[in-house]
Amino acid sequence: MNRRDRRSWKLEVGSWVSRIKPFHGSPQSTFPYGSHSSLPGPILTRAAADQPPRPDSHQSRGGPASSFVAFTLVELLVVIAILGILISLVTAGAQAARRRAAVTRAKVMVASLETAISSFQGDMGNYPATGNGHLVEALFVDPKNVNWNGPYMEFKHDELNPQSELLDPWGHPYVYISSNGGSPQHRPRSYDLFSLGPNGKDDGGAGDDIVNW
Repeated sequence: MNRRDRRSWKLEVGSWVSRIKPFHGSPQSTFPYGSHSSLPGPILTRAAADQPPRPDSHQSRGGPASSFVAFTLVELLVVIAILGILISLVTAGAQAARRRAAVTRAKVMVASLETAISSFQGDMGNYPATGNGHLVEALFVDPKNVNWNGPYMEFKHDELNPQSELLDPWGHPYVYISSNGGSPQHRPRSYDLFSLGPNGKDDGGAGDDIVNW
């Protein structure tokens, strides 16, 4: 190769290099194609080369984003069993609380009746006649006696049955046995006063009976 041919070759190479520089600076430039047949076929742009590969269609539809959590039958049965246990515990606790509250109300009523009976006996000189109905009448209804300074106790309509007997929290009449017409076993000189308690049975002052002795 003589000097003239070498110079022509350098100019051609330089022209080719100047044409491929925009590929590095502009994403939309391409290699020249046509005048230099030695270059390979169409060249991708820089933007296309930098673009990440498209995800597979199966991955985009069934990937982690579309997954869901499901419970098995065993897990559902365990949850139902736990809920049943919790409900039973809450129900048992509520029933025990209501029972204690009813017992407390019965004790308060027995104590209030004792105070009222004591006031009546101090004014009238005797205890009310035996029997629940007689007790309510003696403490509430004016007998037109100058010594009577009542009412010694007032009663609500929902606390009395149709026979005007005072009921305990379980709907049973209080038992009142007075030395004025009766024979009290535990307090022979005054009176026996008690509630039959939650079971509604006379246990003789034992069991769940609520008594004044």
